[in-house]
Amino acid sequence: MVEANETAAPAKDSKTGKTMKWIGNFVLGGALILIVVVVVAATLARYDIIGKMAGFGPFYLALNPSRALTVIGILALGFAMWRKTGHVVKLALGTVLSAGLLATIYALLLIPAEGKPPIHDITTDLNDPPQFTTLDVDTPVSTGPFTQEEWRAYHEEAYGDIEPVVIDKAPAEVLANARALAEARGWEIAAADPAAGLLEATATAGYVRFYDDVIVEVTPVADGSTRVDMRSVSRVGVGDVGYNAARIESFLSDLRTMN
Repeated sequence: MVEANETAAPAKDSKTGKTMKWIGNFVLGGALILIVVVVVAATLARYDIIGKMAGFGPFYLALNPSRALTVIGILALGFAMWRKTGHVVKLALGTVLSAGLLATIYALLLIPAEGKPPIHDITTDLNDPPQFTTLDVDTPVSTGPFTQEEWRAYHEEAYGDIEPVVIDKAPAEVLANARALAEARGWEIAAADPAAGLLEATATAGYVRFYDDVIVEVTPVADGSTRVDMRSVSRVGVGDVGYNAARIESFLSDLRTMN
């Protein structure tokens, strides 16, 4: 009886080892496939070989698979180390890669999107948003699937602190500074009209380089200073993960400090 049990043990260990080998291959292979698909799709979209949303989609869709691979990898790695079944390297590498992808999705998408409204047209003036004359942007605003009232409610709740700024300089000088700042940030200038007090440009966001259209409007104030309004609109998508609001705040802050 003892001999039979001792004879059966190696077979059991061999079966366990094969199972752990298969799981290691599954976790590592799955992580590598996900990473390759995400990187290739995003890169193709970055250079406009495929559409922006087509390139971004795999990154978002990789969330649950990377979660599953990370959990499976952690559990299998713990079991393999406990039972000393081998194949620890593959399990560890696959777990690290899948966890790294998962952390990247959280860092670049889920955490920044937390608390952000599902809108992509942001302005300093809800009552009279600057209107594009050169770039093809919705008038008066791009509300996506929402009514203008719904868009306005989202905007007021999330971005009520985004307001025009007043700069103690002449409008022409402020507009020239705005153009210089836009060019320094790599924006593509579409129109600059000092007479109308308008600057239109296209900026990009993220690795995929989503296109966002921006307009800066300068208005003279009675005391000789200049009021600056701004609007930033994403070309695709419903929500913008806060990119447009952050762009306006950053741009106006830097514009105020320019000499």
